[in-house]
Amino acid sequence: MNIEIFSKLIGEQWNTSPDIIKNYIFANISIGLTRNNEMKKDINKLYLLDKLKYYNAASNSNCIDHVVMTKGSLEQEIYARKALGILLSAEVDVNLRNSVISLLRKHNPLVFNAVKKCDKKILIKKYIQLDEVTRKIEARLDAAVYFYFSMYRSADSVDQGFIKSIIEDIKNFEFYDPMSIDIIKELEINKPKIQEIKTIIKRDFGKINNFKDVLNSDNENIEELGVILQNLFVINKLDINNLFYNSDFLNIDEMILSYIKLNYRNLDINLIIQSLVNGIFMKSLINEYKKSKSLYFENNQETLFFKIDSLEENLSKLQDENKQLHINLNVLNEEKAMFNETLNNSINKLNKNHKVEINNLQNKMKELENQLLEEKEYRNELNALREYIFKVNNNYVPIICNENIEDYISNLQILIIGGPRDWRRKFRDKYPDIKTLNGFNEKFEINILKNVNFIFFYTGFMNHATYTRAMNFIRLNKIKFGYIGKTNIELVEEEIIEEIKKYSE
Repeated sequence: MNIEIFSKLIGEQWNTSPDIIKNYIFANISIGLTRNNEMKKDINKLYLLDKLKYYNAASNSNCIDHVVMTKGSLEQEIYARKALGILLSAEVDVNLRNSVISLLRKHNPLVFNAVKKCDKKILIKKYIQLDEVTRKIEARLDAAVYFYFSMYRSADSVDQGFIKSIIEDIKNFEFYDPMSIDIIKELEINKPKIQEIKTIIKRDFGKINNFKDVLNSDNENIEELGVILQNLFVINKLDINNLFYNSDFLNIDEMILSYIKLNYRNLDINLIIQSLVNGIFMKSLINEYKKSKSLYFENNQETLFFKIDSLEENLSKLQDENKQLHINLNVLNEEKAMFNETLNNSINKLNKNHKVEINNLQNKMKELENQLLEEKEYRNELNALREYIFKVNNNYVPIICNENIEDYISNLQILIIGGPRDWRRKFRDKYPDIKTLNGFNEKFEINILKNVNFIFFYTGFMNHATYTRAMNFIRLNKIKFGYIGKTNIELVEEEIIEEIKKYSE
């Protein structure tokens, strides 16, 4: 079992996306491989081996938008996307997966040993030495790598309890962690409290929806706080009037929600105003940061290179197609010219021979009258021709299909006339409900054909007299019939299916 199949099973159990486990594991491993320069170098070295394949793998995956992938710095996300493309490609490339495992083992030796020895005490000892925040981050990243090793290196011997714990942590993160939950739903739940606070703000301080409202506020404290923040940007050589020119209106519900999540019993209007003013500047900056990241990934050199490469490839294909179309057009023009010439010659020839044809037709009419008198003589020739057709049919190989012959013969009373004795015996052994008749028994009892609704002639092993006797009965009683002639029973089955299907078309 691979991670994708496992993820689908968990997705069905949780009634959610089939990629929930896969995306969490791959996103965390990808982010985990960006923590130091040595990791980045190793990722880059592997990525450059087939960067177009890895770029497309990441770009076409919904994992690229997972919150773990996007919540950090731009540099972190750049390298994480490279790692993600490699991980996704490794799911269908065993050699690449071995390289990924070697890389993970190099940078996560404690996790590898914990999986190998089926002992998580090694990791616990590591976490004891870390502060609470770092411990939480390291534990989540290590858990993803632990899961990967367990799936692809120690599937037969693994700490099942720890794996269940990892899956439960994934569930908590995906459904209950503040980073993953739907903010729109949370805003809706807290709508009454938010509206109450917005009413107080508007009543006491006026409209405050953007940084301009802050800087132009009639309230001295609000204005001063805004100027302090503006000065911070100026010190860093940034002009908020240019930086936030698209932030004329912000949804302040999110800033108020950040205050509400503190769970204060009583409203502290001063703290609310501070949260709002700081939030307006932070939200404006966050919006610009997200736009900058999006702009980078849409227009960075690598993306443009792949877009150009793709366009050049399409252009090359179109040029080849255009060239071929010109060749085809020239060929068609030549054929048209030849056809016109041939057509003109034919018309002239027809005109010249028209009178001759009329004379010939008159002569042929006389010949046909003579031929009617010779009909009896031709009958023997037709019989000989029929025998020849029988032999020719023996060289025909039916199309092999995956249909079951039982579906066609179950409701039919079938008789096969002709075929070698051993062949008839083998066929009866395989299909006891199908009757057979010696093809050289021209005096067979005609009653044997009664109650039969489909007759097959084994044309390569019977005489004409037997055929004629059976055929007279078939014509009289309008029985369905067909021809077979192969010695291989499987091919005969295909012939029988073909012949029966002709009556259903």
